[in-house]
Amino acid sequence: MTDINELPNEFYITYFARTHNGEPIKNGGKIITRRASKAKPNGVLGKIFTDKNGTDRFIYWDKDAVSKTGWLGDWRHATGQWTIKAIQNIVEVA
Repeated sequence: MTDINELPNEFYITYFARTHNGEPIKNGGKIITRRASKAKPNGVLGKIFTDKNGTDRFIYWDKDAVSKTGWLGDWRHATGQWTIKAIQNIVEVA
């Protein structure tokens, strides 16, 4: 399993989700891709770990989510397998 410190600061995460906001997704789930970071904007780092049942888990900051208080960004939880793709910040200098 990857050390969270080895991940890029911002990335896209893709995984199979069975629920969204605590509600089951129709047909048992779907593959989703979210814009994310390994830490909350205030610096609190997410976690990657294996639970007592042997399931890999990744708690990450979802930059696309809207929290219950209406703010942009919230913690999300991926389980099983996921893929990470770094977000490339391209700056063009004239």
